[in-house]
Amino acid sequence: MNNEMQQLLMEEENLFKNIRMGTVLKGIIVLNKEEEYYVDLNYKTDGILPKNEVVEDEQIQVGDEITVKVIKIDRNSGEVILSQKKAEEENIWNNLKIGQILEVKIKEKNNSGLIGVYKENVRGFIPLSHVDIKYIDSNELEKYSGKKVKAEVIDVNSNKKRLVLSMKNILIKEQEEKKNNLMNEIEENNVYEGFVKDIKEYGVFVDLGGVVGLVHKSEVSWDKTKDVSKLYKIGDNIKVKVLSFDKNKERLSLSVKALEKNPWDEFVENYKVGDTLEGVVKTIKDYGIFVKLNDSVDGFVHISNMSYEFIKSTKDVVIVGDKVNVKIIDINLDNKKIELTMILN
Repeated sequence: MNNEMQQLLMEEENLFKNIRMGTVLKGIIVLNKEEEYYVDLNYKTDGILPKNEVVEDEQIQVGDEITVKVIKIDRNSGEVILSQKKAEEENIWNNLKIGQILEVKIKEKNNSGLIGVYKENVRGFIPLSHVDIKYIDSNELEKYSGKKVKAEVIDVNSNKKRLVLSMKNILIKEQEEKKNNLMNEIEENNVYEGFVKDIKEYGVFVDLGGVVGLVHKSEVSWDKTKDVSKLYKIGDNIKVKVLSFDKNKERLSLSVKALEKNPWDEFVENYKVGDTLEGVVKTIKDYGIFVKLNDSVDGFVHISNMSYEFIKSTKDVVIVGDKVNVKIIDINLDNKKIELTMILN
């Protein structure tokens, strides 16, 4: 073998020593063919970049400098096959950090969570417990399929190509930001709309958007006989008025009945002493009866005002639930008491 041939073989050997499988390097597009681009790698052999290895939506043309990864070398033909997708994927993995926010497209789901894809090639796992702030069942994951969502990196290992993401962390931060903004906006006597977050025997907890307040049962309705648990269910939309707000303690007192007209005020506007109306016997005592005049206003009929005739027992005249016609003989505005009589003439 002559010296010239040996020199050529050495140059070819050096070429393949410099360009190896997995090498990431830059090159210039020199030719655009139907199914591939030819890339000048500053070597004796141009690289071939198949168009299906170009990053999605990437618009490249002759003269552009691009970053590619060597994915195949044919030592017989000398062809060097390149991938822009693989180069970008490696770059992404090398730069992923915990706490980083990514936009991913949900591609798959299983009983454990969601699979999201970042920048077309990098797959990340979103555990079921990190999909939403509230608990959700795996049966509810279908609604996320095909959607683009924001997620935070909570674990990453580029060597093992492991990426764990959290949508919940993003939602918590957004909720906290919304809460802080709302905390600065809430003012007493203002009306807000929220939803029922929880129902207790003593009242209803209402979420106004990250800030939760209590509607005490005494502020739910003017009708004190109503059962709070039967008026609302969790998730119901509800309008409330702010009675008081302690920003430092995050204590928020709300009212529903404050949005409604006080039945007492409404009653005294519509009725006066001497007016006759129908009521329902609510309670019977030895000394008289209490008559329900509307949902929140009662009046009292003394036993002496139940009949012209002598009455030995109130129970001899009426029973609870009876409808009776009564006449107003006194309205005490200070004590909010109404005195009635069943003697109409």
